[in-house]
Amino acid sequence: MPDLETKQTTRRPSLKELLTRGDLISPEELAAALRVARITTYKWASRGVIPHLKLEGVVRFDPQDIEAWLKENHRTAPYSEWPKKNPKGRAARNAPSGGPCK
Repeated sequence: MPDLETKQTTRRPSLKELLTRGDLISPEELAAALRVARITTYKWASRGVIPHLKLEGVVRFDPQDIEAWLKENHRTAPYSEWPKKNPKGRAARNAPSGGPCK
């Protein structure tokens, strides 16, 4: 029977720690710090949403660029003041077509 030792987990660095340590940040580290899926960081990079470096096919993020990007994209308005979705448009998409199939 295998030894049932307690599983040791490594502590993930916080966003503040990632931004202050000076090393380039991997997509996995950034995703964990931002609490998004790893693939999201890759998609943001490929779409040009987030500043990144591509070194011989490897995506990395510069801490200074990420800090500036976060400050630039930070929402200061409370949630109640965010733009509302158009309920009319949503209702129109979900409304029955009225065609021959009912």
